[in-house]
Amino acid sequence: MNLRIRTLAVLILACAPAVLCAQEIGFWPFSSKSNAGNEAFTGKVQFTGEQAVTEQQLRAAEAEAIGDIVTNGVTPARADDLAYYVGTYYRKLGYAQASVTYEIQDDSILIKISEGPKAVLHHLVFFGNRVVDNKTLYDYMIGATPERLARQPAKFPYTTAEISAGVDRVRGLYLSKGYLNVAVDASGVQLSTDGTQADVTIRITEGALFTVGDVTFTGETLYPRDKLITALGEPVNGPFAPGIGETMQRNLQSFYKAHGYYQAEVTVSADPTLVPSGAVPLHFDVVPKALFRFGGITAKNETARPRLRPDFLPRRFAALRGQVYDSKKLDDTYREILKTGLFDNLRMSLQPTANNELTMDLTATEAKAKELGFTAGVGSYEGLTGGIRLADRDLFGNGRPLTFSADYSERGLRAELLYTDPWFLDSPYSLRVRLYSEDRMEIGYSKNDVGLRVDFTRKVLPHLELGIFGEAGVFHVTSTGIDEDFLGPTDYTRLTAGLTQNSDFRNDPLNPNRGFVFNSSFEATEVQSGEAFTRSMGRFSYYLPLGRTMLAFGARGGYISGDVDDVPIDSRFFNGGENTVRSFEERELGPKSHGFPMGGIAYTVFNVEYTFPIAGALDGATFLDAGSLENKNDPEASKMRYGIGVGLRYKLPTGPVRLDFGLNPDPNRQTDERLGAVNFSFGFAF
Repeated sequence: MNLRIRTLAVLILACAPAVLCAQEIGFWPFSSKSNAGNEAFTGKVQFTGEQAVTEQQLRAAEAEAIGDIVTNGVTPARADDLAYYVGTYYRKLGYAQASVTYEIQDDSILIKISEGPKAVLHHLVFFGNRVVDNKTLYDYMIGATPERLARQPAKFPYTTAEISAGVDRVRGLYLSKGYLNVAVDASGVQLSTDGTQADVTIRITEGALFTVGDVTFTGETLYPRDKLITALGEPVNGPFAPGIGETMQRNLQSFYKAHGYYQAEVTVSADPTLVPSGAVPLHFDVVPKALFRFGGITAKNETARPRLRPDFLPRRFAALRGQVYDSKKLDDTYREILKTGLFDNLRMSLQPTANNELTMDLTATEAKAKELGFTAGVGSYEGLTGGIRLADRDLFGNGRPLTFSADYSERGLRAELLYTDPWFLDSPYSLRVRLYSEDRMEIGYSKNDVGLRVDFTRKVLPHLELGIFGEAGVFHVTSTGIDEDFLGPTDYTRLTAGLTQNSDFRNDPLNPNRGFVFNSSFEATEVQSGEAFTRSMGRFSYYLPLGRTMLAFGARGGYISGDVDDVPIDSRFFNGGENTVRSFEERELGPKSHGFPMGGIAYTVFNVEYTFPIAGALDGATFLDAGSLENKNDPEASKMRYGIGVGLRYKLPTGPVRLDFGLNPDPNRQTDERLGAVNFSFGFAF
């Protein structure tokens, strides 16, 4: 049997490259650029008097103006422009008294610089502010606190441009709070005798507060008032800020459009000049017009040599035809197509017709369908890993992907051939067929298997997916240390059928920082020459953001309804390691035979983790884990065990790289348990 398994694995490895082609390899031509013209660049323009900055910095900052002189010749106008730009450059650096003149000498320009002292912002004082505190105003003016200004004055050069920009930010803050007549004056500037320090006084006249007053609707509104108020998208009891009426009008019009009234018109009237202060009434007039439905679909493929069948895109959007126009449904379908990776570019436009239908016009450019990829890594349990991936995202032009992958680690070799059909028979069901083979060395035993698994899933709600699956496999297990009496069946055929459920409300499945996920499964297994058993599993994880930090909770458990001696060791539960109780090495928590894990028929894992930023993409973490594993052959080892620890996470787009150290607070001295474990891995722990 072992020979047959190995032979099939070799066949998979041998056939897959013949089915899939490697990614086309391209070369980038190299080019060189001549330095010709540098001498002219230098000779046409000369500088004198620069001290705080280098000539190279000046030339780099004013390269465009200098280039104009080199290209079009020396004129008084161009020389005057260059002198002005150089003076502006100095003032941006804090040289408020810088003076720049020019002199034309034959066919060149001499820029004469008198830098003067560099001025820093010494004091910043606000007068007249009642609504906004000084600390907030400091933040809007210079992006710092008064304490930091006093401690690091050199970081805040005095420039009129920066002060003007800060005044604009303060004025914008007041406008957003409803103070439409606010005046912010920063003309009170006093330089020190030596010109190195500037004291700036900001005088604020806040004026009257304007708020949103009565909100009224006329026309054929179709919906109740409370729903229309919500559709405005802005608080109706808050400040009247500039543009708030237009924002509400756009939001309300989008609301009607999203509910099928594609050509709806909404107008707003709101004039704060008609009231001296206080509440500003807003009036919206609604003309919904006709109710539109999705109509015909046209598709144009602009790829030079298209592979996709012409009816692929129309089939993907066909389920919308006849339905009332719904922008969310259309967007969901569009994003689903983009996620396939089949297109470099996919554009869509809607054209209303005389019979109140919206024709969907699609224009696409296909992406390269064939891929060749390699992976490499290291993990606490797997050791060094490497892999190869061959894929064709557009098998036979029908937009369904076929992927072959082979991965090697210090634990063994795994290969699989995977076919995925997200629209099985053009239905809302997804098909996934996986043919696999592996030869692995686990702790205490080795295994060799070949199997086939088929999954059917359907997303019944935006965040809920249900599925059924069936699996058949041939397995061979060999002891490498564990007592053979505790292995269960060793040469067997396994048939499994099951149900799956996945409810995912996370904001990101790879790097979540809020939301929760709950998934569960139930499966029934028949083992040749063995007893049948069922296996149930569940997992719940919750992620709670706390400012820039996050608190995460996790709970998992599983139960096998059979005698542990009749369950193959490869179907049992194990505990301990990088994704469970991290004070133990992989599989090391629970009952053992001669020091080797036996697995169990019931397990629990509980995790609490707090992560916080350190620098850039690097986060720190503290955690508390708890878990248990039950096996009748060693009931003393099934008690709840704990782990406390710290870790580092480096966030990548595909998930975090994790390094964790977990401390075992109560090691079992009789079995020589370690005081803790170091786990290095990829992805979230739970």
